[in-house]
Parts: sequence; structure tokens; C-alpha cells
Amino acid sequence: MGRNSIALGAFDGFHKGHMAVIEKARESDFPLLVLLFNEHPLKVLKGKAPPKLMTYGVFERICAQKKLNCRFIDFSEVCNMTPEQFFCDILVKELNAGEITCGENYTFGKGGAGNCETLSLLCEKSGIKLNTVETVKYKGEPVSSTRIRRLIENGEMEEAAQMLSRPFSYSLEVISGDRIGRKLNFPTANQIIPDDLVQMKHGVYASAVKIGSRLYPAVTNFGSRPTVNGKNLRSETYIEGFSGDLYGKNAEVMILKYLRSEKKFGSTAELSAAINEDCKKSVGIFYNALEKLQ
Repeated sequence: MGRNSIALGAFDGFHKGHMAVIEKARESDFPLLVLLFNEHPLKVLKGKAPPKLMTYGVFERICAQKKLNCRFIDFSEVCNMTPEQFFCDILVKELNAGEITCGENYTFGKGGAGNCETLSLLCEKSGIKLNTVETVKYKGEPVSSTRIRRLIENGEMEEAAQMLSRPFSYSLEVISGDRIGRKLNFPTANQIIPDDLVQMKHGVYASAVKIGSRLYPAVTNFGSRPTVNGKNLRSETYIEGFSGDLYGKNAEVMILKYLRSEKKFGSTAELSAAINEDCKKSVGIFYNALEKLQ
């Protein structure tokens, strides 16, 4: 088995900081291998993980787009290893590291006992090249998954997109809804947002929907739909210019901009007029963003 260039990090969102490490690892003469854990370390250590920034469908798309070869390992099997054990048993023996790349604040081994200095000494003894990548910053602060989550929860989608290098999106199965949108001439693709995915601020968003290889302008409502006495949280997306059947299929919804809060309208006619206005705004935002989305 040939040696590999291993990218080390949390990689729980493939944001700008994560991609800086991965792209540096790609520069090696050895083939790139991105090391991932099957569960977020905090889920194993504390019993609760922070909300995810990606659904599995989005993860798969990014991996295919960026040509990422990922290897999952079980965090519960390595969390009690010393830094030396993790280095020798996992990085060297199992993954055949020829070169290693990590961020400057990377820690590893039980209790995060190992850091870049530890890794540097271990690599030196083993004749493995180590690259450390400086922390990527946005507006003077480190790009981090925690920061991105906070922005998404506050509806600050454009700021989140700056740090993700793409709009926040989710790829989920389209389910049958209440068909109220259809009666208003605005049929929607309904999706249940998983509990473990970061929850957007409730409201109406300009969005884009990827169906096959084509992108469509769209309007997405995330919330409980007060005008129609909705009970559960869901994403409802009206896709401009699309008339096919999406039931049972996966669609990726890309959230571009927060437009307004959810509102209880006095009648379905008022709701219909508001959706029409939302659509006009969304189409403009979509075409302004289209070049970056492709």
C-alpha cells in the first residue's frame, strides 16, 4: 500500500479553515487522505454533539466536487489513546502517513494531550513531513464551526456563507405536505429538518434549489407556519420555474438571505400576495449570486 498525505482536523463543516488544511495536504506528492471521525468527539466524550453544519447529502456532494478521499475511524476506539499511540497505530500503521497536515491549534490523543509540537517531534523521529497551517480569519476573528452556527441561528446567512465559502444548505427527502401552497398556486417542496442539524432563525429566505445539475431560484420558509396553524417545524420551498414531482426524492436547498420573519396573515389572499413579493426579491438575489453558486 502506498503512503498517503493525511489531512487532520475536525472537518465538521468543510469551512474555509478546514479547506485550507485539506488543500495544503493536497499539494503533497502522496495522494490525499482526509481523516474523519464517525461521530463528533463531543458526542462520545460529553454525550452531546454541537449541531451539524451539513447533512450527509451535502457532505457527499462536496467530497465529489472537491475530489476528497475520506477515511472514517471510530472515535470511541481512539479517544483513550495517548498521542504516541494515535500517531503510531493510526497515522503510521493504519493510514500509512507519508506526510501530515494540520491546523496550528490541532490537538490529539486522550484529553487533547498532544499538540503541533508533539506531532512535530513524532514526525521528525519517523521521517514524516509535517505541515502546519495558520488559522484562517474572517473580519479579524478565527473562522470556526461555532461562529458559523451562531450566524445561521441568527439568520445571518451571507456572513455564514463567507466563512463556509458556499451558502449553508441541506439535502433532504421531499415529503408530502398539507398541499396548502398548491391551493395558493405556490406548491412547495416540504422537508423535515433533522434535530441534529443547526436550526435557522424562523422566517422566510431567498434560496436556490439544486435538482440534478440545474439550479432554480426559490423561496424557503422555515418555521411552524402560523397562518395555517402549522404544528411541526419544517422547511417549505417554492421553486420558481419548476413543475416536476419531487416526492420521495432528495433536493438540496441553498439558503441565500433572510427576507422577513414568519407572520400570521389575516387571510390566505394576504399570504399569497406576500409570497409573490418574496418570490420577486428572491429571484433578484438568486441571479446576483448565480455565478458563485455554480
